[in-house]
Amino acid sequence: MRGLSTWASRAGHGYDLPNFSIDWEREQVTCPQGKVSVGWKPGRDETDHLRIHSRVSRTDCGSCPARPLCTPAKAARRAVYFHPRDEYEALNAARQRMHDPAWQKQYRVRAGVEGTLSQGVRAFGMRRSRYIGQAKTALQQVLAVVGINAARIVAWLDDRAHAATRVSRFAKLAPLPA
Repeated sequence: MRGLSTWASRAGHGYDLPNFSIDWEREQVTCPQGKVSVGWKPGRDETDHLRIHSRVSRTDCGSCPARPLCTPAKAARRAVYFHPRDEYEALNAARQRMHDPAWQKQYRVRAGVEGTLSQGVRAFGMRRSRYIGQAKTALQQVLAVVGINAARIVAWLDDRAHAATRVSRFAKLAPLPA
């Protein structure tokens, strides 16, 4: 299962979190080479969400022949960060559902809605209200939707192609998949 965005998953080789086995009762993580972690520490990430931090011992990690597949760091040992059990299992179940054709069909509909919301925010300023009060704000939203529809009709009548998905400058540096 490769749903995570790590250097290993982007490179197409190496070990990322799904390759590690988590023993929730013993509070241990076993790496793909069979080494058991020496630490299990609940903590908070930079957005103040609960995460569990576990790491392999320096002696096990330092002499491991599979180290380049596990971590790009030269001196540090491998550490993994993951959600608490209920969140971790829910995320993995959601990632499994993503491979279902029925889910993909439903997501295509959502992608269209997300595109409309993005257009409303970027081109029509729908993130902020220019007015105070629900009635005036609702009127602004209705007029913005009318503007989106008018812009789309004009683009359709002019046979203009849809805009390509924007790729950030940083993402352009990534190597293309083989």
